[in-house]
Amino acid sequence: MFVRTVVFVALLAGCVDEPGVETFQQDVSAAVKRTRSELIRDSAAEMGVHNAALFGGIAISETNFAHCYSEAPAYACPGPASPSCDGAPVIAGGADGACSSQQGGLGMFQFDSGTYAQTLATYGESVLTVEGNTAQAVAFVIERAKLDIDGVTDWMSGVAWLNSIPMNAAEPLARAWGTFAACRYNGCCSSSSLCVSRANKYRDNAIDLYRELSAEFWRTADRCAAIPEDGIIDQRSACYLAGGEPRYWRREAMGYGDSREWTGSTGAAKPANFARWHLRGTGSYRLSVHVTGGETRTAKYRVVHGGKTDTVMIDQSAGTGFVELGVFELTGSGDEYVELGDDTGKADERGVFDALAVTSPDGGPPRS
Repeated sequence: MFVRTVVFVALLAGCVDEPGVETFQQDVSAAVKRTRSELIRDSAAEMGVHNAALFGGIAISETNFAHCYSEAPAYACPGPASPSCDGAPVIAGGADGACSSQQGGLGMFQFDSGTYAQTLATYGESVLTVEGNTAQAVAFVIERAKLDIDGVTDWMSGVAWLNSIPMNAAEPLARAWGTFAACRYNGCCSSSSLCVSRANKYRDNAIDLYRELSAEFWRTADRCAAIPEDGIIDQRSACYLAGGEPRYWRREAMGYGDSREWTGSTGAAKPANFARWHLRGTGSYRLSVHVTGGETRTAKYRVVHGGKTDTVMIDQSAGTGFVELGVFELTGSGDEYVELGDDTGKADERGVFDALAVTSPDGGPPRS
């Protein structure tokens, strides 16, 4: 049974140098900082966020970009072993008591759901990696934005809000971002001088990092420029977007190219997790989806093209390999895609998210 229980957790502030707040002062090397910025950038882009310097600013504000205990041993505690630290301990916050109590937040974004074991039970082992920690940070921010920001009602409107925030300290949206981050990430929600100072740091750390590494470095909005030459849009590729709570995405070495994702279905009216395969072409194309391993009989593929939406129902449990959705006319408008959500009408079935084949109308998809 795949039960969705969303646990909202308060995260630990880890780096602001105000009285009474834990401070991580040891700098990581410039090379590590750049590598982690790349991972933050690419992990956020997979989820639709193309303004990832905002999350780099959070990472600086929380742990000064430290993700491994070895990078701040004087100020932190050793957490569980992390693949991103070559099997050595991940950084854990040290402000919640003795390290032996294992109470601190984990990783660069300091996720904390109690003890280390409780945090891993909540978020999964992936939270120990830079990529998984980043994905949870993106989801955390979008969920809080639904509560605080006018017009943010779902994943994509949250993404749109994040992508609209300018890297300019004088802009009202940038100031609003700092205030939001200080409140939701640091618990400093008043107009006191302390909270204003913390808000400015979240904002300015993002802007400084953006300028340090350059606008070109952070740019990912145009990473999906065309249909791939082989016609395959696989999951986690440049033209694929995975939205929703990261802990519900399961990845496994099966499916097309020995790689696929799945999530448990829900009976809800709207999807909690969904994927989009972006279509960047003009003309008629045959679209087919790889469904091997799926259980749901009511997978609803929404094909958005030419200003309209066609919904195609697929029984994943009866299919193997590629199953055709149909032939569709694309206009090249830039906002065309295939979307699949977990809202199948029936809970606790495995829904598979795998490759989309985009081929000519008179040719079939590649062999599985």
